[in-house]
Amino acid sequence: MNSEQYCFCDLAPLYALDLLNGPERNWVEQQIMEDPALAEELAEYERAVTALPYGAPTVEIADNLKQRLFENLELDPPETIAEVSVPQGPELFWTVRAQEIVWQPHPVPGVEVSIFYTDPVRRRLSGLFKAEPGMQYPLHRHAEVEEIYMLSGDLIIGEQVYGAGDYIRSHPGSMHNPHTSTGCMFFFQTSMDDEYFKTNSELRSTVQ
Repeated sequence: MNSEQYCFCDLAPLYALDLLNGPERNWVEQQIMEDPALAEELAEYERAVTALPYGAPTVEIADNLKQRLFENLELDPPETIAEVSVPQGPELFWTVRAQEIVWQPHPVPGVEVSIFYTDPVRRRLSGLFKAEPGMQYPLHRHAEVEEIYMLSGDLIIGEQVYGAGDYIRSHPGSMHNPHTSTGCMFFFQTSMDDEYFKTNSELRSTVQ
């Protein structure tokens, strides 16, 4: 199938299920950039996909399942279960107490961050993001999944306002330029390779 035969209504559900090839995914993402209203339609599919595992009925495991498996495999069941040794030691854990959080200035005016963890192999960051009232974050495209958990204040993305307790997940290729009215703070996990755009003309030049 060539791109002239593509239909957003057909490909969007498959995009949400991560079943498209590279050219098909690129086509869907380009349609969203050209018509932001399609982003909400795709989000509906993604929410439906997220709910799929919870729609399956709960099946209780039979009490004698383990014994039957050993009998079918013609194996003798183990007489004892070996104890699992759980490693202990302070080097296996790393914590940051609230009073130990160190805020660092961010290139975006009115923003401070505290980086908890950096994974140079997967190119991932996790930490806290704090913004002053009226902060406008630049338009950017996500290289990988970004996760946000709101702790306080408001974060405005498009026409949606998110507050304390809300969870936001942005998928690879998605774009937004959020802002805050009252200021906000949230926990985040994101990619180190997101692409930022200073102007609309700069954005258009990347899709031509």
